[in-house]
Amino acid sequence: MHNHDLNRVNFFSKEDMAVGYQLSKGEHILRQETLSNYTDINDILELYNIKKYIDNDLYLRDWLQEDIEDFKNKVIEYEKIIGQFMSKIDDNNIMNFYEKTLHDYISSFWEIVNNQKVFKQISKSNFSSILSNESHLIHVILKHKALVKHYDAEIKSFLLTYSQSAEILLSIYEVQDNFGRVQMFIPKSLTIEDKENIVSTYLDSNNVNLNYIGLIQNVRNGTNFRISDKTRLKAKRLYKSETEKVFTENSGMKYGVSISFPENASKIKDGFIDENHIVHYTYSLDFIKQNNDPYILFQNFKYLFEYIDNQNRISLVSKKNQMGVFDRFIGVHSQNEYRGGIAFSLSEQTSHIQIFSYSKILSKLDISLENILHFVFTNVFQEKYVFADNARFSIPTATSYFEKVRLLAPEFESALKQFKLFVEDGNIDFELLQMSSAPTAIRDIPSLNDKKYIYLNEKNEVMVSCSNLFFSDQTLLAYVEPYREEKYHTFFDLLTNKRVKFSNYEDHQKAQLTYLIDNGYISIDNNDFIQIANPARVLILKDLNDNEVGSYYHYPTDIQQEAQKMGVENIINFESTLFSKPEQAYFNYFLNKSEFTNGLDLRNSYLHGTQAHPDELEKHEYAYFTYLKLLFLAMLKIDDDLMIAHVIKIENKVGK
Repeated sequence: MHNHDLNRVNFFSKEDMAVGYQLSKGEHILRQETLSNYTDINDILELYNIKKYIDNDLYLRDWLQEDIEDFKNKVIEYEKIIGQFMSKIDDNNIMNFYEKTLHDYISSFWEIVNNQKVFKQISKSNFSSILSNESHLIHVILKHKALVKHYDAEIKSFLLTYSQSAEILLSIYEVQDNFGRVQMFIPKSLTIEDKENIVSTYLDSNNVNLNYIGLIQNVRNGTNFRISDKTRLKAKRLYKSETEKVFTENSGMKYGVSISFPENASKIKDGFIDENHIVHYTYSLDFIKQNNDPYILFQNFKYLFEYIDNQNRISLVSKKNQMGVFDRFIGVHSQNEYRGGIAFSLSEQTSHIQIFSYSKILSKLDISLENILHFVFTNVFQEKYVFADNARFSIPTATSYFEKVRLLAPEFESALKQFKLFVEDGNIDFELLQMSSAPTAIRDIPSLNDKKYIYLNEKNEVMVSCSNLFFSDQTLLAYVEPYREEKYHTFFDLLTNKRVKFSNYEDHQKAQLTYLIDNGYISIDNNDFIQIANPARVLILKDLNDNEVGSYYHYPTDIQQEAQKMGVENIINFESTLFSKPEQAYFNYFLNKSEFTNGLDLRNSYLHGTQAHPDELEKHEYAYFTYLKLLFLAMLKIDDDLMIAHVIKIENKVGK
């Protein structure tokens, strides 16, 4: 058992908020002469931690420059003292020294052992003994490449029996790192088969974590880590049973969606949330009956169900800004998964029930969703935008959902391929289309319009920082007197609702304000009030923060002009595709596993016959309406693209 001593100095990181507190504990050591002889391992490790502060240019505010220079010279002496002491550690005294090491200095101890190659003086049997007595130590050891290499066989043997080895492997190869954790290393002798055996044994144990089980069933196989289908299936079944157990034992927060189409409704659409967290949407049945033109019925997915927003971006996609802190940081998530959250789950429930119930309502009017798609793609687009007059869309004639999906899926692929050929060649050559049976990647479908979408240039660190200062709910700029109690979540929200004085901010906040001033985003007027200096530019940044993409041609002229300037200044990037990047990710999540390991893989499962059994009606019903939803979304995007090209063509004619 390692003792604790809270009076000792500990270095955590350069960014740690306790820098001042920790340095104040070590100041008296820096100001006194070094000893001629050190016998306590913890004195040495404390010198090591003090040295790390000075090496990282971290000082107390009241230190004079001559103090700092003196301390810099002092830690050079520390380095020699540390090296001389640690060089005397060997197999005869390692157990004694290590047992006396304070708990908070264990990481520092092994860091020095690694960096100064002290491990060469420690036998493998003693190392194994230490590791077996303190199994949690493996999380420290694996951070040091030289240690892992030297004790390869011993660490491998340990990992093969350690109960948390599977979680360690998944943390290295699969888990998304939101906190910049230190890299971990695995013994080279641990084979692919060893790693899978560790995972399989973990699934058989009584000490499993539901989050990690979910990761195992969707692991992306790579060069150094692969999971077989048999192990995935074991994880899938275990995840289902454990999840059912959780929901049986814990009620948790419940939420849901209700959709209805009443007659004699006072509003075309309406909604409210009841006390049980159920969201109720109502849509006027009279409106639908009276406006039964196929194109209007098609447009209901925009104006009634809001599948797309006012810029004709798909509104169903998962957005980072809609995830709370819990969604973003709590739990274990794969770096290769499609991240949703509560807002996304509710949106998916809503959109699915909308299209399902809409289909039932229309069927009573002797109208099918497939007929609407057929009419729009083969008639409306030609009449409104001069689309190819030979475009085809076949209506499935099957009765079971299983057969309908198998017929509908190829029509989805065909429609996208037809549009792609039309953009590239101005016409649809079906003989050319039939030359390849491979599906077209969603990202490869082009747009008729140049510079259709804009994205924030993530490599422009200055602009990313400015955007975060304006719109992040983690910044403290929204927290200022006299508005602290009004709970504005972002600096932008505060500025657009209140008049805020520069002088009201604390000194440590003014540095961030000065950064925004220097980069031309805010200014201070003669009365000390903060003003947004370039509203057009800030509005674009807000749009990109909220939606991760902007649709250039849906911006007003003055905003378009500002976007052009931002492109020249390398603040934003332009791209020309039918689907924006968030939309591409959304489609890929449902259709395949090319991008996300937790994708539903509908396209491949029905193409290769690995879908659910025909008798599993609910699964095929879900797949069918999901495909219908994706088809309507694709048609709405094509409609938008054709409309933009049509308007530009008319404007060019008028301009001439």
